[in-house]
Amino acid sequence: MDTSAVPIKTEAGRQEIGTRTRKISWQTRALLVSINGDKTVAELGGLFKTPEALEQAVQELLGLELIAWQRGPAKTPQPVSAEGVMPLQQARQLLNDTAVGSLGVLGSISAFRFTLKLERCYSPEELRGIFPEYRSLVAKSKGDGFVDAVLERVEALLAQT
Repeated sequence: MDTSAVPIKTEAGRQEIGTRTRKISWQTRALLVSINGDKTVAELGGLFKTPEALEQAVQELLGLELIAWQRGPAKTPQPVSAEGVMPLQQARQLLNDTAVGSLGVLGSISAFRFTLKLERCYSPEELRGIFPEYRSLVAKSKGDGFVDAVLERVEALLAQT
């Protein structure tokens, strides 16, 4: 796989963000949410511990036709219009999916509490207010690099609001 390639969401990928009809892992879904045509595969790799896991997620999204390869250089991301799914909703979904997925069964109570707090965030400022809690919950199992990559994507989404 060419890690310098830039993936973009297809129409089916934009719809999947809003409908969540396919059974894909939380990491693959987080990657789908993070793809905006502005980063290469290598730059998106911070969401994964190994290059193999990244490649598997990219191949799954390609196989489901949720992403495609962009022709030409990376572009500045455009606001996503997927059946009313706004960038703030995508940012909340990315934080929730990655927190719940990384905490697993043993952290289910912590994940549930975080999800409840997340659901009460109606503005970018409120969402940024729970970043420290997200960092403390997720960094324990995934590391600071993973948290930094997710929060960078969340900030990019929030910049579109």
